[in-house]
Amino acid sequence: RRAAEADWREVEPAIFGTLLEQALDPTDRKRLGAHYTPRAHVERLVVATIIEPLREEWNQTLATVERQRAEGREREAIATLRAFHDKLCRTRVLDPACGTGNFLYVSLELLKRLEGEVLEALASLGGQEGLALEKDTVDPHQFLGLELNPRAAAIAELVLWIGYLQWHFRTKGAAPSEPILRAFKNIRQIDAVLTWDGWPLPKVVDGEETYPNPRRPEWPTAEYIVGNPPFIGGKDLRARLGDGYTEALWGAHKAMNDSADFVMYWWDHAAELLTKRGTALKRFGLVTTNSISQVFQRKVMERYLKAKKPVSLVMAIPDHPWTKASRDSAAVRIAMTVAEAGKREGVLREVVREEGLETDAPEVDLIERLGRINSDLSTGVDLSQCVGLAANEGLSSRGMSLHGAGFIVTPSEAALLGLGTRPGLDRHIREYRNGRDLMAHGRGVM
Repeated sequence: RRAAEADWREVEPAIFGTLLEQALDPTDRKRLGAHYTPRAHVERLVVATIIEPLREEWNQTLATVERQRAEGREREAIATLRAFHDKLCRTRVLDPACGTGNFLYVSLELLKRLEGEVLEALASLGGQEGLALEKDTVDPHQFLGLELNPRAAAIAELVLWIGYLQWHFRTKGAAPSEPILRAFKNIRQIDAVLTWDGWPLPKVVDGEETYPNPRRPEWPTAEYIVGNPPFIGGKDLRARLGDGYTEALWGAHKAMNDSADFVMYWWDHAAELLTKRGTALKRFGLVTTNSISQVFQRKVMERYLKAKKPVSLVMAIPDHPWTKASRDSAAVRIAMTVAEAGKREGVLREVVREEGLETDAPEVDLIERLGRINSDLSTGVDLSQCVGLAANEGLSSRGMSLHGAGFIVTPSEAALLGLGTRPGLDRHIREYRNGRDLMAHGRGVM
């Protein structure tokens, strides 16, 4: 009731993601990989995925309009502008893991800005008649979301309408016509990577959860896909999602390798849609774990990057900071990748400075490299394809590789284990040196 008495007109819709994240039980949050992306990072990916190609088309449209005006064909110039506006109003954006809708809200806001430029150009030519109709405008029905958490799905729809209404009041100074809110049903509560007979409940057989006839669900048709799927490492799938679900997931995605991170199931599906005959999809851009350039994740991308009908990375950021990590999880690094069908060069952006990561306005400076982007998110020679020289076989050994600090003990701890008193133990507990011990100051460990 107290919240309802407040003035919400200027609320930043992105706060709802943070509110929901804090409301989630920490165990659920960890299991779902639920972390919400700061606005600055959302915008960086949305611009690269959606706005840059649309703005390129808009610049070409403006060049055509200028030529038509110079030739005295004003009516044709108006028709050209209207055709582009109609295209904007038909453009659909899908976030297949939409959370509370931050990516969709930012996409809506940026498309409305572009639409504003189009309407100004039309008004300058005297072609604004008929454009006042609210059906001829970019609105929430174009922004489609899939989300497993029912609370997040409901909030996502609310966030879209808040963003749309804020724009409407800012630009038109009055409420839209009734009904103000429309039930577009554009946010669906589903599992984006797995469905089965009897979804959402598993079938229990002999006390074990089973998932009959597991398969991939259909995603809505869209021109652009953008989002931030859940972060769960491939090695953690069973522990986080359970044996039955994980095995059903593998069964539904037979082309995937079992060690791939959870986020790569979204990447794989989006890449497949991008290469499908007659597809409407033009680009997709996803936030992924920073390990996307490692072997098991690269395998997913290489299948598409090296196919007969290839997909190309047109923008990538391999190591980007994640700001304001939640209190129960460590700060992590992320990667962003944007893909388009065909053989194309791309822009590799690398972080060179980062400040204010604990604030709502982080500063991240990037440098750009142009060229073909490889599966390890590099440009130039594809070092991921290097192989070992047969002539070097057997020349040297990497030596002992201790995976875990539990193998390393101090001399006093070694004495407690029996070194010096138990015969033969000196063959197993010995002085230990790594490269840093040899090159700097030895730790004196065993």
